[in-house]
Amino acid sequence: MSKQSNSEVFDFENTAYLKGSKALVIFSDSREMVGDTNTRTDDLEPINKKDKLIKFVKRGTNNKQPVEVMEKVYLNSTLGANVQFNSKMAYGDGIMVVKKERDPVTKEINIVEQLPSEQPEIFQFLLDNNYNNATQEWANDIVVFFESYAEFIFARDNKTTSKIVQLNPIESVNSRLSKADDVTGLIEYHGYSTKWHESSQPDLKATTLLDRRTPIRDLKVKRGKSMNLKGVKLVPKDVSYMLQLMQPTPGRYYNGKPYWWAIFESGLYDFACAIPKLRKALIQNQMILKFHVTIHKDFWTKLFKSEAIVDTDLKAKKARRKLFLKEMNDFLSGEENAGKSFISEFDYDKIKGFETQDIIIKPIDNKLSGGEYLKDSQEVTDAICYAMEIHPSIIGASGNSGSINGTEARELFIIKQAMMKPIRDLLVLPLYIVKEINGWDADVHFVVPNIMLTTVDQGTGAIKSVGNQKV
Repeated sequence: MSKQSNSEVFDFENTAYLKGSKALVIFSDSREMVGDTNTRTDDLEPINKKDKLIKFVKRGTNNKQPVEVMEKVYLNSTLGANVQFNSKMAYGDGIMVVKKERDPVTKEINIVEQLPSEQPEIFQFLLDNNYNNATQEWANDIVVFFESYAEFIFARDNKTTSKIVQLNPIESVNSRLSKADDVTGLIEYHGYSTKWHESSQPDLKATTLLDRRTPIRDLKVKRGKSMNLKGVKLVPKDVSYMLQLMQPTPGRYYNGKPYWWAIFESGLYDFACAIPKLRKALIQNQMILKFHVTIHKDFWTKLFKSEAIVDTDLKAKKARRKLFLKEMNDFLSGEENAGKSFISEFDYDKIKGFETQDIIIKPIDNKLSGGEYLKDSQEVTDAICYAMEIHPSIIGASGNSGSINGTEARELFIIKQAMMKPIRDLLVLPLYIVKEINGWDADVHFVVPNIMLTTVDQGTGAIKSVGNQKV
């Protein structure tokens, strides 16, 4: 933080405080970060498919959306803790190999946990592919992006009888999808690069993508194990295939968009991150707030362009920004400015589906009582937790919901595990694909058991269960 006495501005990275007008200024950019750009593509040539240009769909307005979202996660303690909590809840007690058996007397279905000696091939596959780590990778991605990717690699004999020998988790951050075919409507390729957020992708690799609607049948067709719609069995061309593990959301075809991203589009996240800076400034400088001002990040670009300030002239840009903040401070300060009107232009982005406003000014009813903005902080914490389907007390957040007793915590823990089933189904889907291709026992299944916290009268600890059955 640097203090500028002549303009009475305390300037932070993405926040400023105008001392004279007692206004908090936030330079907002989170809305644009999660915007949709399904119509924008790049023609790129993967390193493993020479002389073949593939149109890859961008993620976000600048193709940096996954990286920018992760940066936001790391910047906010509540958001980071929520992501970690949800990913752990999705992982649960890890993958369990079970077998369904019918009781000869009652005819009920019993679930019996399997031992490595009973299913040696399956347990060896899990061990060889470090499946516990893979599920953690997938859980993290699905919680943050509503999607992740699994790569299936076959033995390189290129025969229809070959088995899947390797299963890899592929990060959503490093993934892009090719534009859907205009005739079939199918997405043909997955593109992997660690440099999507840069100007070029010299490490880009393209892999055939399975149809996520019917991945097992699609893989069997591509491997020549089943006939295609024309009644023909194909000769396998590839040894590796990619599957998108995606939670479906309405109107989303290429990539997932979590519902909790509403905290970015609503501006809630920006306000949540500004509060800690603000409270620190209050302590250091005895600040009092009367206005909350939000300035869109593109405003500066338009301002500099209108005054012919070149992008490389950092000194001129800094001076112009300082002057504008001083002018804003002067406009909002003093009794002689009471009753003045402020006019700001806005536009409606048809692609992203929301209004874009350059400057928004909101008055704040400030009643200092020694715990300045503590209530705001608690309300923002509650809102973020609500958006991510987490009760604040479970993760130790200081929300307005108050403390809960052990029974309430236990019941909330059980409810949360039940809500994780859609994600857990995605975590075991790759194993069911391997099971079908490699010919494992038809009665073998894969589950993520719930961890049931016991009550005091049952003794301390926990038990594992699948549905209502202990295992």
